[in-house]
Formats: sequence, C-alpha cells, structure tokens
Amino acid sequence: MSVMLGACAGCGSSGPLGAMVATALQFFAASQCLLSEPYPKQADVANGSSFDFIIVGGGTGGSALAARLAERHQFQVLLVEAGGDPPVEGIIPGFRSVLKESPYDWNFTTIDDGFSSQGLAGHHEKQPRGKMLGGSGTINDMVYARGYPTDYNEWADIVGDSWNWTNVLPYFMKTEHMTDRKIADNEELMKLHGVDGEIEVSGAATYDKSTIKFLKAFEELGLEIVDDMTNPHKIGAGRFSHTIRDGRRDSTLTAMLNKVQTGNLHVLKDTFVTKILIENDTAVGIQAFLNDKEYYFYADKEVIVTAGTFNTAKLLMLSGIGPKDHLEEVGIDVVQDLPVGENLHDHVMVLYFLATESGTCSYNESTKLFEVIKYLHDATGALSYSDSMGAYLPQNADTPNLPYFAMYPTCVPVGQLTVDACTTAIGYTAENCAKIVAENAYSEIIPLPVVLLKPKSRGMVRLASTNPLDDPMIYSGTFDNEEDLEGFPEAVKFALSLVNTTYFKEMGTRIIDLTPEECKKLSELDMIKCHVVKFATSAWHSVGTAALGGVLDAQLRVRGLAALRVADASVMPRVVRGNTNAPVVMIAEKAARFIKDAYGLDNEIP
Repeated sequence: MSVMLGACAGCGSSGPLGAMVATALQFFAASQCLLSEPYPKQADVANGSSFDFIIVGGGTGGSALAARLAERHQFQVLLVEAGGDPPVEGIIPGFRSVLKESPYDWNFTTIDDGFSSQGLAGHHEKQPRGKMLGGSGTINDMVYARGYPTDYNEWADIVGDSWNWTNVLPYFMKTEHMTDRKIADNEELMKLHGVDGEIEVSGAATYDKSTIKFLKAFEELGLEIVDDMTNPHKIGAGRFSHTIRDGRRDSTLTAMLNKVQTGNLHVLKDTFVTKILIENDTAVGIQAFLNDKEYYFYADKEVIVTAGTFNTAKLLMLSGIGPKDHLEEVGIDVVQDLPVGENLHDHVMVLYFLATESGTCSYNESTKLFEVIKYLHDATGALSYSDSMGAYLPQNADTPNLPYFAMYPTCVPVGQLTVDACTTAIGYTAENCAKIVAENAYSEIIPLPVVLLKPKSRGMVRLASTNPLDDPMIYSGTFDNEEDLEGFPEAVKFALSLVNTTYFKEMGTRIIDLTPEECKKLSELDMIKCHVVKFATSAWHSVGTAALGGVLDAQLRVRGLAALRVADASVMPRVVRGNTNAPVVMIAEKAARFIKDAYGLDNEIP
C-alpha cells in the first residue's frame, strides 16, 4: 500500500506523467550520495579467529548491543548477520512496506492449524522479518512505542525487580533523542523522555489530512486526544512519534552501528550461523557458513544471540538447547532441557475495510510521482515522514488508562490497490482482495485494523528438521485460549462506528462486507467472533520463545549454561501493549549493562 521505488506506471508514456517519471529517475541517478549510508565493511577475519564477544544477528538488538560493547576498546566484538546491507528502500520512510516479501525478508509464515486464519490465503499468517543489517528495524513502520508500566511490572513479577517499569525507563531514555515538538515542548511529558540518545524520535513534518479526520472522528466517539502515545498515565487517540531523522529512517543500525569507528568491531555479513558451540556447559563459539564454506569462530567471554523471536529459538534448538522431547524427536543431542520455542505469542490483528468517497486521503496517484521527485531533490515531502496514528481502548472502567485493544486506520487513494498488492500486503485470498479492489476502483479504502494487545493464547516454534536451512515451524496458537475472543465484539463495533461520525457519514462511508457465509448465520456477537477467527493475523510483534524466567535468568543468561545470553524480542515473557522495536532497544541496552557489570566496567546508569 506504499509507493514502491521503481514502480514504473507511466514509464515510456508521453505527456506530463511520463516526463515526471523521467525526471524522477534522473534525480534518483544523481542522488545516490543522498540515499547512501556508511554501513560497516565486511570484516576480514580468518577461520578459527577468537573474539571477546560474538553477537549472532545484526538486527535491532544486535546492532545496539554491538555498538555498546564496541565502546570499550578492550573488547573485540564480532557481529554476524545472515543478510547484507539494506537497499535504498530501507532508508526512505515512505517506502516502509516495500521490502516485505523480498529477498530482504525471511518470509516466514505460520503453520495452518485448521482453525484460525482460515480466511487468509494458504490458511496461514505472514510473519515478515528483516534479513539484513538492521533486521526488522529496517522494514518496520518506525513507530516509537514502549508499552506500559504494568507490562514491565508483570515481567518483574516473573523474574525480578530489575525489569520493573522504574528500572527499564532509564534504558529507554538512554538511546532516545526526542524532537517531536508536541512532546518536547511539554515539560511534564519530557520527564519520561531522553534528549541525548542516538536515535531520533520525531514528529511528522506535516499532518496528513486523513489523520486529522480520523482523530476528529475518534474524539467524537468519546476518546481523549493525547499528545504522547507513550504516556504511561493517559490513553486515547493520537499521532505516534517515529524514529525518523532528516527525512530518513533512524534505527540502531543507522544511529549506532554505522557510527562505530573504534576498530574493535568486526561485522560479517551474508554469514549464516548454524550452531552455537558448547563445551562443558559453556558457550565457546559458533559454526557458520560464509561463501558456501564452513567457518568456526570462538568467544573468549560470551556468545549473545540476537537473531529474533523465530531464528533465536531455531538456533538454540539446533544447538541442543530446548525441550528434551522435541530435540530427541528430531535427533539432536540434548545439551540443556529448557522451554525454548514455547510461549510464542503476538498481538492479534483483524482487518476491516471501509469504502468512502474521495477526499479523505492526503495523496493520490497523480501526486505520488511529484512526491518522489521532491524526496529525491531534498529529502522532504510525503516520503520523508510518517503521520500514522492510533486509538487505544481500555479493557474495562477499572483500568481506564491501560490499553487492551488498538485501532490503526489508514487511507488508500482511489485506484491504488491491485489484487496482487492486496494479497502480498495483507495475505487475503484473491477472492476477497478482488472485492476490496472493486470498491477501490471508485472509492477510497480505509483499512481499519482492530488489534488485541494482551493475548492469553500461546503458540510455539519447532524445528522442521536438523537442516539449518529449513525454516522454523511456527504454530501461532491464535485463539488457543478462547478468552482472547471475548473483547473483540465490543472493540469491532466501536471501530466500525467510525462510519456514523459526522465527517465519515457525510462522505457516505460504508463497511465492505467480507464476512464469510457460515458466520452470517450466527447471532451478532458470535458472527463477529466467527469473522475474527477467520481473518485473524499477526501484527508482526511476536515474542516470548526464549523468555525471561523460563529460558533465561534475570540477566538474560541461558539457564544452566555459562557465557550464553539472548537479547531480542524472544526474551519478553509477555508482550508489551505496543510496538516492540523500542522495547528491544531497551533490552539490548540492559544486556550491555549486564555484560559490562560482569567484567567490572562502570556504566553511567546506576
């Protein structure tokens, strides 16, 4: 649904449209310096080399942790990433969706469970994950969210007070450079934000017309408009802050890893780690493939896995760390019997679609080419920022400022959707996508996700075989606990009531009915639940497969083993109420602190 770099509608045509495309291409050819990044060079290291620390996975957590450890000149750090450098699209905020289902994506999907998501193509949920430096932080929507104090206090109940809200907040602030004016100009809000960190957290350069309309509609429905969507004391509807700097994506890769110039950080790209080497219950190194050759690298101090919720679980199990029964079933010697791969869960998202008269979307087909030119000229315009918004609903009146459901409406201009784009972006069947595309031929489309933020259901990750090249088997467990369905009818009805607000009613807004026939025979509440089960999908925030308190101790160390830690989304025992990128940065900062403490090094955060 985003403008795609290289999309050539109008290429070769005559008239103004063809001229605009030609001009855009000329600007692109001349602007490679503008769109380049100083990514780390490929390390030249010999097979069998030793380092103090080996970090497996150069995504959000790995990039941050490598940069922090490299601050200490006495540490030799090896960072190993299965992918390479991001393409140009990874820099431009407006192209945030185009790398999904590309070679820069692991392209994971869940296993068909015969129950949930049966309305989706292949009866499975898409699970895009970045396969490049920056990882999923290079393909995400750049939303800056933290979750809420209750989320971290739940972690503390499981694993200890070092993970409660009071003790994690300084690690959010450490990396944060807040410039979003609606927050930065508020002295009270700024008590919870940082200004000296590496990653810029900014506000939109301009406000999209659609965002303004959505906010007014939610206010009409009784939600308070809030300036800071990370405010732990007040929820409602508002604009998100985003990790964007000067019209470019900002992340632990661009703001931290790319800035390391100490000479003690060695980065191996396009290097696929297949096993953690363990001797006498101690991690001593890794086995990896590079240029179709097998390599061994050794860690004098520690191996830290930051490969993400799915690949971390897979690598640990390939290394003999996981559930004894499963490892024996696939023929792997058990090194440590731990619940690796268990506790998988995610925010559960169900998309509804509204059709409305033209006038709500900020941009259309005729303006997007101009926006490409504007961005390539001076990194401004619609492609340089994001103005996404959300609306939070509490679970009940007893917790009015604790979100339980979220809604994230967007706007698709007339004629922009195709069946292929629809099936790729959201995973719907061609039949259902054709219904949406038919409406889009003459109407704007409002995708309206309704998202459960605190699911009780749990799935799992398992090995498909002992072949490290096989994708992990991902069992979503969506609605494994029926209690997760209970709140959906009320949340869905609230979301769809947008059509009855003043502006959207005037625009003739209507619901596109995709409800399966078998659901229509039921009562209203059961019909909504039936629809939700059929169309449930991931919000791409999966966590929990190497959880604190189960697989890990309070300092992110794998239980029963020495010199092995994990520092990515897999460590979350329970998912936070919000996007998971910023919490993963916090986790990496905590890991750096634990490691520096272990080796007697001071740190500025007490």
